[in-house]
Amino acid sequence: MKKYDVTVIGSGMGGSGCALVLAKLGYSVLLIERGTHPRFALGESGTPALSRKMRYISRAYGIPELDDLSTYNNIHASKNGVMCGPKEMFQYFVHQKGQTRPDEFGPFPEVIVQTSEVDAQYYRAASDQQITEVAVKYGVEYSDMTSVEDIVFGTDKVDLSCKKGEREFTVETDFVVDATGFNSIIGRKFDLKLTGDALDTPLKSRSIFTHFRDIGAFDETIRKSTEYPDRSPVPRSRATQHHCFEGGWIWFIPFDNGITSVGVNLDIDLYPENDRNGEEEFWEIIDQYPMVSELLRGRKIEFPFIKTKRLQFLNKELAGDRWAMLQASAYALDAWFSTGLAATFMSIHRLVDVLDKQIFPNKRFERKLLLDYEKSIKTEYFHVAKMVDGMYKTFKHFEIFKNYCFFCFMGTESYLEKGGAGKAVDLDHLLLSAGDKVFVEKFESVYRKVVEYAKRDSVSAEEAEELGRFLREDMKPFNFRRYGYPDMHGVHPRRIGVPMPEYDAMKKQDMEDVHPSMVVQECETD
Repeated sequence: MKKYDVTVIGSGMGGSGCALVLAKLGYSVLLIERGTHPRFALGESGTPALSRKMRYISRAYGIPELDDLSTYNNIHASKNGVMCGPKEMFQYFVHQKGQTRPDEFGPFPEVIVQTSEVDAQYYRAASDQQITEVAVKYGVEYSDMTSVEDIVFGTDKVDLSCKKGEREFTVETDFVVDATGFNSIIGRKFDLKLTGDALDTPLKSRSIFTHFRDIGAFDETIRKSTEYPDRSPVPRSRATQHHCFEGGWIWFIPFDNGITSVGVNLDIDLYPENDRNGEEEFWEIIDQYPMVSELLRGRKIEFPFIKTKRLQFLNKELAGDRWAMLQASAYALDAWFSTGLAATFMSIHRLVDVLDKQIFPNKRFERKLLLDYEKSIKTEYFHVAKMVDGMYKTFKHFEIFKNYCFFCFMGTESYLEKGGAGKAVDLDHLLLSAGDKVFVEKFESVYRKVVEYAKRDSVSAEEAEELGRFLREDMKPFNFRRYGYPDMHGVHPRRIGVPMPEYDAMKKQDMEDVHPSMVVQECETD
């Protein structure tokens, strides 16, 4: 029986990425995958937080292949052949039923925020396979088409009973990383998963999605207006498009191969779960919004529609003696603001740091050493859940939406400005500033108002302006891009000269404190 320091179950971007970093640090790692690559996976859109975290991990641990995947431009420059798409904007448009022209009800109900660099849309069949192959190159032992039939946790080891084809075998390991996602293998083993009414979050959404080929261009729809100018700094085909409506939103995530990921996320309070055919329900909703329908009708559908039940879940415990979950196994929320991949790589950095600095050096494979790791992820879960729930509640009032939507950006930009991308387990530096007590207090004061506004048919001009004033004045310490200023017209072009404090800290780091396997490179600022 072969023994490993760490066994990672699941070879998505999270599992393979975690295995890769651990192998680079010198640990013996087994990566188990029940399927095989290439294969479809959700979680396709990058963000500035993801790009910066991937780049930091790459440079801190000496894994240039992660830097090569961190942005759209880096992917193309590396010539690694990974299929992707450009993401240099978040674009939001709030539709009304039956609306056929963008200016039908006045100025465009649109908000645009350009990112500081061109992040990537990840065609997961390609990116997951790439990271897995890189992990193998760095010494990870990989076993695909392999199921884990049972896990037995002992005081001095963990035994995994595995099956590959007709061959059954047992693996001995010191530590298990659960990267299996929604159907967390450890969550099932210990009956940890909370769903439905057991969840302490108001966010309740479900999804219907597929991939389309060669969809229409929303820029052409916008150009139908002769009264209002198109203020977008780049084509909307280089953005993650969010087509919002009361009760839900539709995403467009474009790739360079002509395929676009398209899905609709629905507020379960307004669109209850049902047993209807997913494709039929998708088109029934889409056809109520002609400016979206005309972009999709008649286009080729790449695979059958996938329809989910409620997306949200949370495991009661995220770590234990000799095991831990990565973020995607720990919880799920909603695709809004594309937080999933960033949260996954944050969890990789945190877990690897704890394993390498506390657990393995002392041979103490105890849950208590992972409590802050668990707390960081749970804190992010509840914070992001509220922030996204508030988005759904603003779709009926664009005057509220157009200012509330900036909290996601302020939370991310403040986190990055304070060096969050360079932090491992640090409860003060969390996703969307979930660890910043001042930010959270201010956000929650607005969230409570948004919940009340959602119960009304209308919101006064004074209430809408008060939210804009709150962004300009109360949120000033977190507002680096004039969010809420009327003269911006809801369009925020690229910010030049973005600080990257995580790299400054790396440059100043005493080399004696750097792990022997790390190669610290000179880091440029964008």
